[in-house]
Parts: sequence; structure tokens; C-alpha cells
Amino acid sequence: MFALRGCPAGWLGAYGNEWVATPNLDRLAAEAVVFDRHVSDRPDPATACAAWFGGTGTPVTTALRAGGVRAVLVRANHPENDGPDWFYAGWDEVFDARPADADKSPLDALLRLLPDLLDRLGPDFLLFVDIDRLLPPWDIRQDVFEAYVEDDPEEDDDEETEADESDEDEDEDEDEEAETEPLVPEEPVTPWADPPTGPFDTANADAREFLHASFAAVVTSFDAELGKVFDQLRNRGLDRSAAWLLMSDFGLPLGEHGQIGRHRPWLHEELVHLPLILRLPDADQACRRVAGFTQPPDVAATLLDLFGLPAGEGSLVPAARGLADPARTRAVTRLELNGAAEAAVRTDGWACLLPLRVPDGEVREPMLFEKPDDRWEVNDLRGRNLDTAEELEAGLRDAQQG
Repeated sequence: MFALRGCPAGWLGAYGNEWVATPNLDRLAAEAVVFDRHVSDRPDPATACAAWFGGTGTPVTTALRAGGVRAVLVRANHPENDGPDWFYAGWDEVFDARPADADKSPLDALLRLLPDLLDRLGPDFLLFVDIDRLLPPWDIRQDVFEAYVEDDPEEDDDEETEADESDEDEDEDEDEEAETEPLVPEEPVTPWADPPTGPFDTANADAREFLHASFAAVVTSFDAELGKVFDQLRNRGLDRSAAWLLMSDFGLPLGEHGQIGRHRPWLHEELVHLPLILRLPDADQACRRVAGFTQPPDVAATLLDLFGLPAGEGSLVPAARGLADPARTRAVTRLELNGAAEAAVRTDGWACLLPLRVPDGEVREPMLFEKPDDRWEVNDLRGRNLDTAEELEAGLRDAQQG
């Protein structure tokens, strides 16, 4: 299991992104089952941990131990992004592969640890790798960032015009001697490595492009690092004998709806739509896509089912094998954060966002977006579909009171 903290689905090629290079994750997705509509129930790190493993008492790891499965956690994250204390209590062993300042890559420590760790795991094991590579502050390679910085076409046109005028002047004064100043190399444009969590001006298109280019460089570098991890697993034959599960706890807003990071609980696509990719042993069911709604609480039963243990309801293994559709007909999300609260529901045709509490001085109205056409939730259609909006909002209020 790979927990990619802060990974939005929309930044991966498997989920339709066409401009950020993620070849290793694309290969994984091509060998796996991709769950297209995996929506967070609560986009919060601690809540996600509880959802994945069935609660704060980690009963899934307890059930695994009773079934002869060894559960091992690797913290390939910075200490400030650790989970709650209870999360570390249910594992047979916890190993640290923290990013180190002296390393060339934030995942170097994980790559050093894996060979010895894999040697000692035994035949039946759960290996959970917790990674915060996508959370700022980011480690960004300058060359990868520069590959994503686009030249301004208008600036190029101005440079060409100036060049033409310069050529004309040179023709007129070709007999005159010209003094030239030495060329001073331009300072490289550095990436935005530590954007502050908080409000963001959506009208500032240049800042948004700069921010997105920085994050694109992080995603591409991370993909290359994960590729080395995947190679180690393949070299051990674990592509044939093990299931691989890749997921995230929450997405990372990057200015799309007026905020960077988890500043307000505004439950838009970039925060709640998460990757969920399940690679079965020997790439069984490769290239299958599951269109039904899934949510993090489905992971606990799925884990038990993968080990052949009693799973109860909610396992996604039947859907991954094409034997059944996910049971969810909609996905409900709730979040309280920094004095604000919001609930949302997503159905086949709509995404309804309902503010429950808004900080003083701020304005936040209920919204309705058409799905799947308005993927990034740009056009609020509540005013033109008031009956639908009010029905969905009433359901959210009833669920909140319950």
C-alpha cells in the first residue's frame, strides 16, 4: 500500500491529465484497476487513516495478525506530517525512512531500506508506505521545473520585432563601429517551493501558472522516484505475487477556487477527488476502469478480502474483477476546518456543495455543478436548477443532523 499524502487525482495521467509527465504511475495504472470516482468522505489525514484501517483501534491490522499476516508500516514522511499516535499502535513493526537533507532525492532513504526490509517480511505481509513527497515545502529539481515553464508568446513576438529593428539599424550603420557591452547571464527563474497555506487571488493568472508549474515539477520528480521503488518490487517478483494499492488522504488545492492547501473546507474537485489504483497479482484485470463511486472506508474491507479473510460488506475486490459494481450510488463528504464547515454530495449528474458554517466576514453560498461535464466545478448552476439543488441540500442537512 502506498499512501500518497496530498495527491489530487487530476494531476495524474491515469485520471486524464495530459500535460504532467507521470510515466511510472501511468504504467502502474495500465497494469491495474483504476477507480475513476474515488471521493474522500472527510479530506483529513487522521480521518483517512481511520477509514483505511477500520477505526482508531486499527481492527484491520488486528484481524490480519490473527490471520497470520504481518503488518509493517514504513514512514517515508517528515515527522511534522506524522499521523496520530493511535495509528502507529496496531502494527507489528514500524520503520523510519525519513527524507534526509544529505540525500539527492526525498525517497533515497526508502530505497536504501527496502532491500533488507523485503528480505525479512516473509510470505504473507502487508507493507504500508506513508509518503508526504507532494506536501509543501517541496523539493523541486530546477531542470524539471524549467521544462514546465512556458515562454510568453507575446514576449517572443516583442523579441522578434526588436531583432528585426536591430538588423535594419545594423544595415544602415554597417560602416560605423559599435561598442558592445558584455552579456550578463540571466538569473534562472526558481520554482515556488513553499507556497503559503491560505487565500489565493484567482484573478492572478501568472501566479497560478507559476504555482502549477512548480507542482508539476514535483509530481514528475516524484513519479521518477516511485519508479525506482516499483523496480525494486518487480525485481523481487512482487509484481506477480502481490497486490499493490495506491491511494491518497486528500487532494491539494492550488488556487483553483481561491485557496492554497487545506485552508477552508470548501469541498471542490481538487480537494476531494482522490486516486485509487489497485494492481492485482500478475496484473490481473489490467486496464479495467471502475466508474462507480468509492470512498476511503471501502479500503478496510478490501484489504481483508485481498488476504482471503472475512471482509464483510464494502470490499472493492469484486468490482476490481468485474463481478459487481460498487454499492455506492453517491458520495457524501463533510469537513470542519479552521472554524468553517461544509458538506457535499456527488451523484451521477450533480455535485452539490453546502456551506454549514462560514467564518465572519467571508461569503460562501450553496453551489450546484453539472457532472461529469463541469469537471473542475467552474459554472454554478444552482439558480437554474433550484429544485434539484434544494433536494440535495435537504438530504445533506438531514444527514448532518442524524
